[in-house]
Amino acid sequence: MKAVDITENSSVIVKEVNEPIIGKGDVLIKLDGCGICGTDKENLNGDSSKPSTKLGHEICGTVLKKGQKVNTEISEGMRVFVHHHTHCNECHYCLHGNHTMCEKYEDSLEPCGMSEKFVLPEWNVLNGCLIPLSDSISNEEGVLIEPLGCCVRAWNKIKAMENDSCVIFGMGTIGIMHAMLAKHYKFNQIFCVDVNKEKLKICEEMNLGQGINSTIENFDNIKKITNNQGVDLIIIATSNIEILKQAIELVRKGGKIMLFGQPRKDLLCEIDMSQVYSKEITIHTTYAASNEDIRTAIDLIQNHSINVKNLVTHKFSIKDSKEAFECAIENNNSIKVMITGT
Repeated sequence: MKAVDITENSSVIVKEVNEPIIGKGDVLIKLDGCGICGTDKENLNGDSSKPSTKLGHEICGTVLKKGQKVNTEISEGMRVFVHHHTHCNECHYCLHGNHTMCEKYEDSLEPCGMSEKFVLPEWNVLNGCLIPLSDSISNEEGVLIEPLGCCVRAWNKIKAMENDSCVIFGMGTIGIMHAMLAKHYKFNQIFCVDVNKEKLKICEEMNLGQGINSTIENFDNIKKITNNQGVDLIIIATSNIEILKQAIELVRKGGKIMLFGQPRKDLLCEIDMSQVYSKEITIHTTYAASNEDIRTAIDLIQNHSINVKNLVTHKFSIKDSKEAFECAIENNNSIKVMITGT
């Protein structure tokens, strides 16, 4: 069977591997769809702050075979969302709500999420990482469950209020989802910032908020619209951490900044801490999603509260994964690139 891997010179390769063997508590899954995440691209380049040698974690699939110890709720032929890592719910981190900091929280798919077939091990199966999908959720929506779950986790930390205002830096898949959630939570003003005019055009077509091209526009209008107070919330959905300086200027006194985009490894940023202190700014960070966040994301899609289906702009067979990554990295018109198992 085919699986995607990274070569020593940071290239994508599709290679033939043996079908993995399942244990008594494991489940063998056929890949239906896997999204290419920004983290996959950073792992490819070797500059991820959370490095992994395995590609693919935005996954939906079909159960092919299960071990004899797996409960009867999971059946062969069932369409499922697959969460590639999970927490124990018992350690100090989990008991304090920091589920994604749990030492058990690690990618354990074999060989990886971007393979025609893969094994979800017993630990993940027992801890709720296989979630059945109804026929009303498409494979395109299925690959967007995990990134939406990550956004849900961020919004749970923000504790937003109706009629608030926000600026979102970086209008890729994640930035668009954050804008969708801002609309869902009935924000009054949503400003979508990017350097890419194609991305801003997509945001305009989706009616997500006011687009701002930061290469040719300044942010004076934001201050005017918010009565010179600044915005309630800023979400940085890009790896460019230098934007934090601009965010500190734009956020209102007592406002919040969410660092969502994963900074590149060893990246440093100088900021004026006197402003952070005197304006009483709260800076949040967030990483990944718990199973509870994932279930919330599925409900949002199932109930049509968030319409993510059209975010998949390009689809490639697993055999064409090299071209899929090229599209995800180089094509300005791509939002979410999806790899299929056939």
